[in-house]
Amino acid sequence: MGRGVEIESKYRIECGEIETIEAVLRGAGFTFEQESLEVDIYYRHPCRDMLSRDEALRLRVYSGGGGKLTYKGPRMEGGFKAREEIEISLSSVEEARLLLARLGFEEALAVRKRRRYYRGRGVIVTLDSVESLGCFVEIEAGEPESIERVESMLGLRDRRVSETYAEMALKKLRGEG
Repeated sequence: MGRGVEIESKYRIECGEIETIEAVLRGAGFTFEQESLEVDIYYRHPCRDMLSRDEALRLRVYSGGGGKLTYKGPRMEGGFKAREEIEISLSSVEEARLLLARLGFEEALAVRKRRRYYRGRGVIVTLDSVESLGCFVEIEAGEPESIERVESMLGLRDRRVSETYAEMALKKLRGEG
């Protein structure tokens, strides 16, 4: 939690590949941490177009309770997606939703996913099954070299996706994808 720069990369995979990728991760010493159902609610700012500024305000709701409120700044230059991220843990998601509504923020989009978390070698790998979008791998690390090593180990280099789940979902809603 807190403030920092998020560095990550996303890869589109076939859903049937998840078990194979998990086996490779376990064989490389990665530890399975948890599986969760998550709903990411993206908000529309009352006074500015966050999408055109490449910003996002997201409320992540966990199926087991609680959540996180996250601001993501514009993407920075570089080979991987890097952006400022400010994140706050929440015990009461409903209170956060009420607060955002009172401040004029509107719920614009919801993305639902089942996510499996693996950790190892200073990297977090998530295996995502995203409702209506398909399956993906995300690799997050403190530096690009760690992402490149895991990307290579999993054979994903040519499957990188630059769009966020929110961007993909909006395209699908508009009939563009």
